Amino acid sequence: MISGCAVAYALQLACTSTSSNTPLVQAHRGGAALYPENTIPAMIHAIDLGITTLEMDLHVTSDSQVVVSHDAYLNAVKALKPDGSEIPADSDKTYAIYKMTYDSLRRYDVGSRHNPAYPRRVDMKCEVPRISDLIDSVETYTSKFGITPVNYNIEIKSWPDKDGIYSPDYKTFADLCMRELLSKNLGSRLLVQCFDARTLNYVHSKYPEVRLSYLVEDKNVNFDELMKRINFIPEVISPDYQMVDADFIKNARKLGMTIVPWTVDKKADVMSLRELGVDEIITNQPDSVMEWLKK
Repeated sequence: MISGCAVAYALQLACTSTSSNTPLVQAHRGGAALYPENTIPAMIHAIDLGITTLEMDLHVTSDSQVVVSHDAYLNAVKALKPDGSEIPADSDKTYAIYKMTYDSLRRYDVGSRHNPAYPRRVDMKCEVPRISDLIDSVETYTSKFGITPVNYNIEIKSWPDKDGIYSPDYKTFADLCMRELLSKNLGSRLLVQCFDARTLNYVHSKYPEVRLSYLVEDKNVNFDELMKRINFIPEVISPDYQMVDADFIKNARKLGMTIVPWTVDKKADVMSLRELGVDEIITNQPDSVMEWLKK
């Protein structure tokens, strides 16, 4: 793990500008271009870079353990079997997390296999962590080195066609996730995000104290139609960055929402979004984005 935590803390303070035209940076899946995504080493590395918000995704195992993974199955591009052999690409969807116990899931290696999409990434053996273990590790790390506690932007990966196949029904899924997240007493440092309007409406109703973010990616639906899918105004709207233009910004601001586009990895896109006035940027390569913004 990266050392020099005193230096890292100074960088953290330098990177959390409150300037109205300098968006903050979130580490997508902990910074997938730098360390194995959605793992504890990725999150710790992001903290060492000075990142103050960690973004990640949740799924549930067959024994109701809430785990950190973007994919609903062990993706052949990202994972290796317990014996180190490859998962066949044509059958990786049969390795569904929801069909596995956590004890079985954690035996798979989700960090050693090189992903050509991220040539700078550090490859190292990692397991799929439980969200409780990940948060505990992060909180212990920041406390040990006197770093300001970080924020968490956590996605519940529900969707109608996944119910009963890759996840429980959306209410059970949400309740399992919220039980774990609320047990950590993160307060306003917790933001729960989701594409699934059913889940957002349910969490808003049952857990009204929780800050919510509405993930959107449908470029063929106008802003008003997108907002009709949910029955409340969330604190944050998080669009595919290609949806963001002056009109999107204007409409979101009218409703008082913070604007956090994803997933932005190119300098031209970062600078364009900065000029448009977004609040935060979610990226796979937080080190580069922070450097571009500082310049």
